[in-house]
Amino acid sequence: MGALQIVGVHGIRQGSAATTAGLSDSWQNTLDAALSADPGGATRAVVTVPSYQAVFPRTLTRFVRLGGQQAGALSDDAPIGEEEEAFILQALAAYAPAAVEDDSPGSGLTLGEGPLTPRIIRRMQAVDRRMGKGVTGRVLWLVREAHAYLRSEETAAAVRAEVAGALAGTGARLVIAHSLGSLVFYDMLRRGEAPDVTALVTCGSPLGWLAGRKGIHSEAEPLAVPTGVEWTNLHASKDFVTGCAGLSRLAAGVTDVEVNNGSFPFCHDVHRYLDKPALTGLIAKAAAA
Repeated sequence: MGALQIVGVHGIRQGSAATTAGLSDSWQNTLDAALSADPGGATRAVVTVPSYQAVFPRTLTRFVRLGGQQAGALSDDAPIGEEEEAFILQALAAYAPAAVEDDSPGSGLTLGEGPLTPRIIRRMQAVDRRMGKGVTGRVLWLVREAHAYLRSEETAAAVRAEVAGALAGTGARLVIAHSLGSLVFYDMLRRGEAPDVTALVTCGSPLGWLAGRKGIHSEAEPLAVPTGVEWTNLHASKDFVTGCAGLSRLAAGVTDVEVNNGSFPFCHDVHRYLDKPALTGLIAKAAAA
């Protein structure tokens, strides 16, 4: 029996030099080590991770560390308009609602020269009080990239085309999607752009954000993938991107599996998801099908 073909869909902050070959090798090394440690030990898999860096907007936020809570760390980034501000506020509300914001004069952060608005800063403070210091600096990066995907059909179509090309070239029926990649691939499934995929594993998914789901289906309906696709969602107990929760409360037919990826900030790292026995078990199952 040949090796199982897998397509991986990566998340943000890969860097401009992260090519398909580089990402694929990185994921492959982690999967190889995990599969070899599996008691069965016989499963072989080849993972292809198509890079969409070339077609994604090159905002400074992608390459410059946000610097935790300091608004000034974003001073060279693009301004945030009203529509994006509303998107960010709605996404951050999944972590801390407006009711817990501190409106007292002079509280916490200052605007400095950065693009952050007073309302975003107050919401960031509320999230950090509830989730832990520094969480919003990392979440905001992801939120802005999700906004860039959801609000630009040209960008979204180009990203999906890269993934579709990898699926066609490998014949893979199993997809592992991490972070923003889970939103990208969920969008593909909803559009019928991955008809041959029968198994999906999402890892560290932000699909639980109401704001993140806007634009890819109606807010009134639960998350759902097409009939015939087995969906498993791995979520780490301390992963700030997921809100430290799974998707079964919002999704139909998904199987949540909680894993331990350690503490912030490493709990969202893709390799800490890829090395889990829960994932190698799913790969072995797909290989035997």
